[in-house]
Amino acid sequence: MKKRFLLLSALLLTSMFLHAQTEALNSFVEQHKNDPAFSFAFISKELFDVTIKTDVSEKDWKKVRQVVKNIGSLRILAADSITNGVALYKEVYELIPTDEFSELLSVRDGKTSVRIWVKDEADAVTDLILLVGAPEDFVLISFSGNIELGDIASLAAILDSDEVDDLIQTSKKAEIDFKVSPNPSNGDFNIRYQETGDAPATLMLIDQNGRPVSTLHLSGQPEEKVRMGQLPAGLYWLQLQTQKGKVGVKQVQIVQ
Repeated sequence: MKKRFLLLSALLLTSMFLHAQTEALNSFVEQHKNDPAFSFAFISKELFDVTIKTDVSEKDWKKVRQVVKNIGSLRILAADSITNGVALYKEVYELIPTDEFSELLSVRDGKTSVRIWVKDEADAVTDLILLVGAPEDFVLISFSGNIELGDIASLAAILDSDEVDDLIQTSKKAEIDFKVSPNPSNGDFNIRYQETGDAPATLMLIDQNGRPVSTLHLSGQPEEKVRMGQLPAGLYWLQLQTQKGKVGVKQVQIVQ
């Protein structure tokens, strides 16, 4: 990834973003997120809060947190030193339902192409998708939350190619680990978290667009069986938060 992505992104971030990612787009992310050539992160509001208290706090992430009134989630898929960045860009472009989403801007600088699609509600951006493609680079960023339109330019720092990778790696270090089984499941899970001196407090189920769909208060025991209720089949994120505010996120699949 090149520094020019930051400059392009800063120009692009002067309006709106996207609301609900399609199943096709989710499938694309699922297909590539475990590929060693890609870096991937799903960062919830709570995990973002934990992350900015770590090493990245010396950068601009605290400013981002002040601008973003309510982060739902931030999902990042990025790769550099690849050979098919343009092909990946074209593939994702075809997955965007342009009849539902407004294209904010399309920029081409040499061999680099950047596009943004958005939806907004009451003068506030609720979701955003950024797509970048170049022969050796690819970036897909989707954001859900609440940003005032006038504050979007301040979010440009989040799209710096170096900072994006830094955020991915730091968020992974900030996460706590816990075990969940079975997975796939019908919505009933066994949760295990055994860090001494810090008990599990809440469990939240988050959909692929970063929206909480179910929240449970835990007993504080290191092992507990939970029932998330009757939910549509699909992929979700299961977030565990401890009494001391540590956060862990696992992807789970619910089947009928």
